[in-house]
Amino acid sequence: FVVRSSTPINNKTWENWNGAINISPDAIFEPSTLEELINIVKLAKENNKTIRCAAQGHSVSSLSVTEHYLVVVTNLTQVTVQEHPKYGWTVTAEAGISLADLDEALRNHNPPLTLESAVVYNTVRVSGVIATGSHGATTSSGNMPDQICSMKIVTGSGEVSEFSEEINKSEFNAAKVNLGLLGIIYSVTFRVKPMYNLRMNDVYISVNEWLKPHIIKNIVESSDGIEIFYIPFNGFNLSEPKPLDPNRDLVWVKNWVRTDEPASFTQQQIQKTRELQSQGLIQQFQFISSILQTSKKIPDAIAMTWSALINGGNTSFVYQAPDAIHYAASEESLNLDLVEYGFKIDPDFSNVATEFSYLVQSIYEFAVQGKFPVNYVAEFRIIKSSEALLSNNFDHDPEALYCQLDVVTVRDTPDWKEWVQLIGQRLFDKYRARPHWAKNWNLHPNVNLYLSDILSDQIKQFEKVRAKYDPDKIFFDNQSLQDIFSRVLGPQK
Repeated sequence: FVVRSSTPINNKTWENWNGAINISPDAIFEPSTLEELINIVKLAKENNKTIRCAAQGHSVSSLSVTEHYLVVVTNLTQVTVQEHPKYGWTVTAEAGISLADLDEALRNHNPPLTLESAVVYNTVRVSGVIATGSHGATTSSGNMPDQICSMKIVTGSGEVSEFSEEINKSEFNAAKVNLGLLGIIYSVTFRVKPMYNLRMNDVYISVNEWLKPHIIKNIVESSDGIEIFYIPFNGFNLSEPKPLDPNRDLVWVKNWVRTDEPASFTQQQIQKTRELQSQGLIQQFQFISSILQTSKKIPDAIAMTWSALINGGNTSFVYQAPDAIHYAASEESLNLDLVEYGFKIDPDFSNVATEFSYLVQSIYEFAVQGKFPVNYVAEFRIIKSSEALLSNNFDHDPEALYCQLDVVTVRDTPDWKEWVQLIGQRLFDKYRARPHWAKNWNLHPNVNLYLSDILSDQIKQFEKVRAKYDPDKIFFDNQSLQDIFSRVLGPQK
């Protein structure tokens, strides 16, 4: 069973971040070196097994599900910073390093460096955010894979293949968001920038005042990044004749603007703030979870937590870039469910305002029926399109902007699935929106048929690369992906 260093761990069970997926594959491996990765692939070939990979973080989708070999890459954590003739500086990170550790390695370099954009939570691992096309809120930087210079993947032959724009641009655009279908990501090289500061502004505006396309467009064009948060029922007031009234709700607008001003806080102060945030998130989660089955209490509970959240009103502070990007504590103990959709923005931003308005309206229509499917947050981000073929914001126009609608609720919230399917189907029908691969896209009925339709051209291009590097389909061990691809290419053998 064992080939040199490819020894499986004793534990043969694995579950994803929110506990919704539990699997018991034939073997689980936790490699620490490139040699071990290579030997695992060779072992799979010898034993006629297939492979899927997992990292650690916020994924709630089924992409890591396998009956054969699961490779968990979190022990691959080396970082190398180097000067680059084209980009100035780059950093090569092994697949399993967390964004927190990568940030610290860059911050402590001489000179200090930083990624231009990243996802909010810093406990996620490099290969996970790359393979699924995850993104941050910095508009011009698009997805994290769009900051890659090159990447190395152990492919189906058991050899290390390098992908970069200089070697082969079309193959590189397939590899950047590959869903684990080309092999095991060993390392990723990002272009990085000298450390800089961002002023982070948090403003609370009434829903009616915010829902104007020109206001949204103006703040996007004047910011480096923007996130729009909506926490349902934050204006709920039992003393009013109409306690449930969306017109009393506020929208939380967060934006970042680059600045030469000094940081407002020390690292010690930021660490203390994150600890307090984490405690608050846990308390909020426990509170909401305790009343899930008494749904009529949800609006009042949310209004109470919202009041504590905005205590003091609008704020504006300066942070080093990684601290501004990772503005929230990464509290991985919360059992949440997440969905996300990307759709192309109209030039005048009218469809962003329209879909924001519909989201609020639909939540209150459910509430009238005694249903409260969203108890955490709905969030809009604006980012540029991507050249990565399987990205959910892929577009041939490099200047196109996409709205990423991300909705989070406590897992097992009643009526969540019904509401998500309503929202998702509307975005599918109106904009041919694409769900985020790392979120719970599987809950939509007939979603595989839908994805095979809207991704048909990209899948055909991607398959040429996939078939070249994994002709024996060692990494094609995922039922949902097989179904999506087979509808485009024919049955997968």
